[in-house]
Amino acid sequence: MRKNSVFLNDQNKRLTRLNKNYFFAATLLIVFVNFFLFFFPVVYPSLTDARPDWNTFSVANLFQALLSAYTHAGSQHCALNMLCFLIAGAYLERKQGSLRFLSFVIVLSFFAEFATSTNYISLKHVGFSSVNYALYGYIIIDYIFVLFHKEKRDVFNVAAGAVILGLIYFAMCFSGGTSQISFAWYPYDLLHNIGHASGFFVGILFGLYESISDLVRQSAQQTEQKLGQKAAESATNATDTSGATGASDASDADDKK
Repeated sequence: MRKNSVFLNDQNKRLTRLNKNYFFAATLLIVFVNFFLFFFPVVYPSLTDARPDWNTFSVANLFQALLSAYTHAGSQHCALNMLCFLIAGAYLERKQGSLRFLSFVIVLSFFAEFATSTNYISLKHVGFSSVNYALYGYIIIDYIFVLFHKEKRDVFNVAAGAVILGLIYFAMCFSGGTSQISFAWYPYDLLHNIGHASGFFVGILFGLYESISDLVRQSAQQTEQKLGQKAAESATNATDTSGATGASDASDADDKK
C-alpha cells in the first residue's frame, strides 16, 4: 500500500508530519487507553468513586469532569462506546492526520465533558459517548462544507462521508448500553440524553468554527493570488509597452537619418 493511499490519507492535503495518518495510531491509542483504564482502575482510583453533584467549583471537580469520558459503567458500555469511536475516529484521522487528530480529540473531550457536567449539574455521568456525539456533530458540519467545496469534493470523500453519516444516524437511534439496549427509527438517543446532546452541540460549534475559518483562510489566499497575478500582468504589460515605445523611437531616429 502506498504511503499516500486514499484509504490512509485525504488526497486533497499536502502531507506533513503533523497531518499524516500513521495507520490510525491515534484512534487505536485512545481505544487502548479507555480499555486499560476500565480494566485497571487502580491507575486513578478516584475515577471509580461515587460522583458528587456539581455543587462547588474546585480543581478536583474540574479534573473529575474532564476525565469522566474515560470511565465506563460496564464492559458492554465501554465496548459499545469504543466501537462507535473506532468508526468515527478512523474517518477523521484519515482527514486530519494522527498527531492533529490526537490533540483534537483531547481538546474536544474536555469541552464536551465540561458542557455535559454543566448541563447535568452533576459529575455522576460516565462514558465516552458525549465525546462520540461531539465527533458526530463535527463530522456532519465538516461533510456539509465538503459538499460545497469543489477541491475537497472528490468521489472517495463524498462516498465515505455518506457511509459515516448513515452509521451515525443508526448509532443515534440506539439508547442504553449500560445494561440493556433499545432502538427507535429516529435519533431517540440524541433527543432524550442531555449529555449526548451537549457533546453534539459542542461538536457542531467546533465544526462551524474550523470550516468557516478554513473558508476565510482560503478566500484570503485566493485574493492574494489574484492580486499577485494582476501585479504580474501589469508588470508584463508595462514591459511590453516600454519595449514597443523604445522600438518606435529607434525607428523614428532611423527615418530622420
